[in-house]
Amino acid sequence: MDNIKLILTLAWRNLWRNKTRTSIMIAATLFAVLLAVLMKSVQDGMYDRQIDNVVTFNTGYLQIQQKDYADERTLDNSFEFLPDLSQKIAKTKGVKSFTPRLESFVLAANGDVSKGVMVTGTNPKLETELTGLNKKVIKGKYFDDKSEVMVGKGLANYLKVDIGDTVVFIGSGYHGISANGKFPVVGILEFGAPQLNDNMMYMPLDIAQELFGTGNQVTSVGVNIFSRKEMKAVQERLVAISDTTQLRVKNWEELMPDLLNQIEGDKSSGGIILGVLYMIIGFVIYGTLLMMISERMHEFSMLIAIGMKNRLIAFTLALECVIMSLLGGILGGLASLPITSWLQNSPIKLEGSISSAYEKVGFEPVITANMDWGIIWSQTELVVILSMILSIYPIIKILRIDPLEGMKS
Repeated sequence: MDNIKLILTLAWRNLWRNKTRTSIMIAATLFAVLLAVLMKSVQDGMYDRQIDNVVTFNTGYLQIQQKDYADERTLDNSFEFLPDLSQKIAKTKGVKSFTPRLESFVLAANGDVSKGVMVTGTNPKLETELTGLNKKVIKGKYFDDKSEVMVGKGLANYLKVDIGDTVVFIGSGYHGISANGKFPVVGILEFGAPQLNDNMMYMPLDIAQELFGTGNQVTSVGVNIFSRKEMKAVQERLVAISDTTQLRVKNWEELMPDLLNQIEGDKSSGGIILGVLYMIIGFVIYGTLLMMISERMHEFSMLIAIGMKNRLIAFTLALECVIMSLLGGILGGLASLPITSWLQNSPIKLEGSISSAYEKVGFEPVITANMDWGIIWSQTELVVILSMILSIYPIIKILRIDPLEGMKS
């Protein structure tokens, strides 16, 4: 016990005997942790924003469908949305909001310009509760139960329509009936995901059901949840209340495998970049440790010459490295908090060629972050462990030191 107390005392006093040397090591670890946390937080924040932008306004985190709809997305594979199912979904634990939707593709035209688009018939009030769609209106007004539509910004530009203009729909309805109509544009929407801006159009559910001749049928029920971590658990609860002979409950990963693969692929490339960052961090910390050992070689040699054991010096040095790494790691984690919090609450919008590059790969052109204690802890832990591993070689060097040679240095 006395030896441990002595080593702790020596290690602590050695740290502050040369404040500059200690500050360099702590600063190296601090900036290493700060850079690692910021990179990982920004990476995860952009993934989360991409998922929220696409999933929330498209499928929902969970979706109830007719059993054959996933294989053949046609109106013929719709199902009747009964009040009993609505009540059961509302009472399901973990469900935040839901809305029935009727989705189909039509040819939308204005003058001599036309394009195939996705028309989503939905309840205006429930859609707002589910996705906050009313907050995406940048021009005009939010739609109501009348025969009117809202158009994505990119689609509006392509069709050359504005508020008050009329869009013509030409399509096929339930069991092949004709689905044609004219609808005034009352709102222009802007989403975070470019593909939604270019293809989405919304109209009231009952008007869509009348247009496509589906009666009380819907193609899906979009469901949002309180916590993404509980998605699988809520999915199982919805399966339990559904008619499994006719309906299926799918999560966003099953509904949007392309988005999941895109994110996983980007994570792999991001992991390579993070690995390069760790290599740079490792060289900086290792160089700092070698510098500390070199300038203290005479001191260590003198201690050994007067009878102090090599292993005691090595253990003291290891403890110094642990203390400095922990201090630097904790300070780096704390320093990252205000930056990640600011980026999470006030994302930086990109412009120009960088913005176009982001949009081409399907990402919203913003820099944001995910302020997650799990990220901060994991990155701090990794850098601290890396520092301690890199301290092994200098410690071995101390164990093999020759006092006479050391005193000449």
